[in-house]
Amino acid sequence: MKITDKFFTKEPCNTGRQFEFDVFKFILIYRLAIVHVFVDGTPPALLDVPGIPYYFDSIVGGVIGPTRFMIAMGVGLVYSRHGSPKQVFQRGIKIGIIGIILNVFRYLIPSLVGYGISGNVEKYITPLPYLFFGNDILQFASLAMIVMSLLLYLKLNPLKILAVGLGLSILGTVFNNVDFHNNVLNVIMGHIIGVETVSGDPYIYSDFPLLTWFIFYAFGYVLGHCHQRLKSKDLFYNTVCPICIVISVAFCAWEFFGGFGMMMGEGANVFYHMNTIEAIICILACVGFLIIPFHLSKIIPEKLKKPIESVSRNINSIYCIHWVIVYWTVDMLIYNIKGDPYLEPIPAYFLGLAITIISMLLAEAWSQIKIKYKRKKAYEKER
Repeated sequence: MKITDKFFTKEPCNTGRQFEFDVFKFILIYRLAIVHVFVDGTPPALLDVPGIPYYFDSIVGGVIGPTRFMIAMGVGLVYSRHGSPKQVFQRGIKIGIIGIILNVFRYLIPSLVGYGISGNVEKYITPLPYLFFGNDILQFASLAMIVMSLLLYLKLNPLKILAVGLGLSILGTVFNNVDFHNNVLNVIMGHIIGVETVSGDPYIYSDFPLLTWFIFYAFGYVLGHCHQRLKSKDLFYNTVCPICIVISVAFCAWEFFGGFGMMMGEGANVFYHMNTIEAIICILACVGFLIIPFHLSKIIPEKLKKPIESVSRNINSIYCIHWVIVYWTVDMLIYNIKGDPYLEPIPAYFLGLAITIISMLLAEAWSQIKIKYKRKKAYEKER
C-alpha cells in the first residue's frame, strides 16, 4: 500500500464549503488592521528589534501572514465554481482594477488632503508615485491569476503548476535585490522581481514580486486538490501538521537567533525577498498551522459559523476597507494632530482591532447591498 493511499482517495470526497478554511481565513483577517497600524504607527527603528511592534510587523505580518493569504487564494481556486482559464483571467483583471481603485482612496486622495493641511512634501508627495504604482498584494494577485489562467489553459496538472511555481521561485532567488538605477524601471520591474534600491527618491523596493511569491499560490492550488481527496482529515492534520510545525519553527529560530538568511532578518521588507528554501519553510509553517483552524472548526458553536463564513467570503472587501481606514486614521489624522503617526503598542493594538471590526461590518453591509442589487436586476430581467 502506497503512503499516498493511506491519506488520499482517487476521487474528490471533500467537496463544497470547507469550514476549517473559513476559520483559517478569519484568523488571518482579524489581524490585518492590527498589523498595518503597527507598521504605519511605529518608529521604523522599533520594527527592527524584538518587541511587540516587531512581532506584529515581521512575524504576524511576515512569516505567518501574507504567505497564508496566497495559499488560501490557491485553495479557493480549487473550490471555486468559476475556475476556468477564462474566468481566472477575468478575475485577475478585475483584481488589478480594484487595486488601482484602492490606491486612489488609500493613497492618492488622503495624501493630497494631508499635503493640503500640512504642506509636508516629504511625507505626502515624495513617496506618492511609488505608493500608487508599487506592488502590493492585490497587484501580485492580479498577475498571479493571469499566469495561473495561462497554466490552466495549457491543461497543466496541479503538480506541474507547483513545479512552475518552484522554478519561478528559484529564478526569483537568483534575480533578487536588483537595482536598475531608474525609478520608473525599478517600480515596473518590482512587480516581477525583487527590486531594492537607494538610487531613487523615494526609497524603492518591491513587496510581492511575482517570481518569489507565485509558489504560494501554486502550492495552495495543490493543497486544495489534496484536501478534496483526504480520506481522514483527522489523520492528515494530526500526523502531518505537527511535523511541519517542528521543522518550520526550528528553521525560523535558527534564522532569527543565528542572523542567517533574509526571512527573519532586520527590516520589514527582507521577508518579501525570501529565497526558495525560505519559501518552502513558510509553506511548511502554513500546513502546520492548519491544525488549529481544523480543530477549532469542530468546536465553534453553530451561531458563530455564519459570521465567520461571511468574513471569509468578504475577504477582498475587508482588505480594501481596512487599508483605507488605516491610512486615513494613522497617516493623515493622527499625523496631522500630533506631528507624527506613532502610537504606543497598547493603543496601536486596540485601534487596529477597532478598525478590523468596523471593516468587517462595512464589508458585510456592502455585500448585502450587492446581493440586493443583483436580485433587483434579475427581477427586472424576468419582467
